[in-house]
Amino acid sequence: MRNTVLLHLIIINALVWLAGLRFPWLRELLPLYKYGYGFKWWQPLSYFFMHASWWHILVNMIVLWSLGLEVEAVLGKRQFLRLYFFVGIASGLCLAFLDPSPVAVVGASTSISGILAAYAYFFPSSHLVIFPVPIPISAKWLALGFGLISLGFLLWAPAWGGISHFGHLCGLVLGWVYVRWLR
Repeated sequence: MRNTVLLHLIIINALVWLAGLRFPWLRELLPLYKYGYGFKWWQPLSYFFMHASWWHILVNMIVLWSLGLEVEAVLGKRQFLRLYFFVGIASGLCLAFLDPSPVAVVGASTSISGILAAYAYFFPSSHLVIFPVPIPISAKWLALGFGLISLGFLLWAPAWGGISHFGHLCGLVLGWVYVRWLR
């Protein structure tokens, strides 16, 4: 296995999650709180390394690994890292100041949504199989479908399941803007 930025990001996410188990005060300090609800300046950087549960981090890291390897191969290490941080931080700022929900946000889903947008941009016809549905779907339709589902939940059930649907949309849009800007 080659030395990838992606592997380091997964290790950092795992270490921060484990640190949150060992030091519970991190679970209060690192999430992204909305402006007016406890927002601190570091949270647009820290929230996307903290995860709510082992299932949350496992799913996020599997998706990051699955899509990120090819995106990193296209962009290179530096641009991939810039994409990950740009989308995560910019989404965090959007969430802090524009998200109507007062609920705190954790997880790498915003950055991963940006990587999904980049993957769909670079490999639009690549077919992916999303567990548990055994039907292959092209990357462009997966990204579009994910965006429409997130928009639907944002409009009709914004607090469903504690998922930041607005964050997913921000990540998709910002990831697409980033790769369009590069090209």
